[in-house]
Amino acid sequence: MYKPLPLFIGLRYFSAGGGGNRLVSFISLLAISGLVLGVGLLIVVLSVMNGFDRELRERILSVVPHVQIIHQQGVADWRTDGALIARQPSVTEVTPYAEVNGLVHFRQTSRPIQLLGLEASAVPSGLQAVLDEAGVSLPQGNQLLLSEVLAESLNIQLGQRLTLIVPSADGPTVAEAFTLVGVFATHTEIDQLLAIGALPVVADVAGIGGMVNGFRVQTDDQFNARQLGYQILERLPFGYGFRDWFQTHGNLYQAIQLSRNMVGLLIFMIIAIAAFNVISMLMMSVMDKRKDIAILQTLGLTRREILQLFLTQGVLIGLFGILIGVLLGVLGCLWVADLVLWMESLLGVIFLNTEVYPIDYIPVDLRWSDVLTVSLAAVLLNLLATLYPALRASRMVPADELRYE
Repeated sequence: MYKPLPLFIGLRYFSAGGGGNRLVSFISLLAISGLVLGVGLLIVVLSVMNGFDRELRERILSVVPHVQIIHQQGVADWRTDGALIARQPSVTEVTPYAEVNGLVHFRQTSRPIQLLGLEASAVPSGLQAVLDEAGVSLPQGNQLLLSEVLAESLNIQLGQRLTLIVPSADGPTVAEAFTLVGVFATHTEIDQLLAIGALPVVADVAGIGGMVNGFRVQTDDQFNARQLGYQILERLPFGYGFRDWFQTHGNLYQAIQLSRNMVGLLIFMIIAIAAFNVISMLMMSVMDKRKDIAILQTLGLTRREILQLFLTQGVLIGLFGILIGVLLGVLGCLWVADLVLWMESLLGVIFLNTEVYPIDYIPVDLRWSDVLTVSLAAVLLNLLATLYPALRASRMVPADELRYE
């Protein structure tokens, strides 16, 4: 079968590495290793940052309200106002709530807490999924659900009683006893504060008995939350205000996007450095094969064919490194979460704590569009790195190289 001569020789040069020149072989290995490392790490990092972005949108924002409609004095006719909000376009859920911030005390331990009161018939779907996962239901009377983080820090068991202390700037401090009947986990930073109780009891503790503090609103377009908040206020009586998730978790979203871009840029530089290693490797290969190039030219190879020969060698080195990098990157995405869990159990250290990080596990969202983008960018950089040495090889003058032979 006929093979183009430049392609055939380029394949031979690629398979032979540096031939007898150990330095060229070492630099060739270094260039391939850099491409493998850069491409693999970039795919893993982008997948993890995509995972954080997905968990923010699908997990955290399923528990946190997209828009929180608030009335400082409490809402008496909350069923009417709730129905009015539910009729607004793009609103998917409306949940009346009562909320109180205070300290929960058990024996000698106290923790800050945000007690959320809900109706059994109107639990947000995100929170309901968390409760179903934990196998608990909404408490009744003076019963309480605590997050796993709070329960562990208080060292409290199911059935034991604890005290909620609510300080007041213009009245007596309120102390209310609750019985712990269940534990749940959102596996997010929300676990540091959240407790759930019955709506009437929490409203009484908050001093608005028979009323609610406002409404938790979910929308089908999270990024339209602020505009929706203004639209809702236009249709409600005077006295309402709102807070959206941009105010409560917008900094987290921005941090995730910034981290994704910065870390991606840093690792992309590794690929660029590896591409420049290809330049070094090919330049040394050209210098090592000066006489071979001159002989090939005297045998009839044109400058264009010499250019194609070294382009073939450089591109094959790049494709080989990129292919291995993509393979390791995809495998790394499949194993990175289990690897972190294994290292945590081995070292006895928790790498992701919700006191610092938004979630307590490594999320991975592998997107093939990212894999394709990384691969094409690496191929383009490698091709650009290959051009200069190939051009230098094609411009060699045979007479200068064979003058003393």
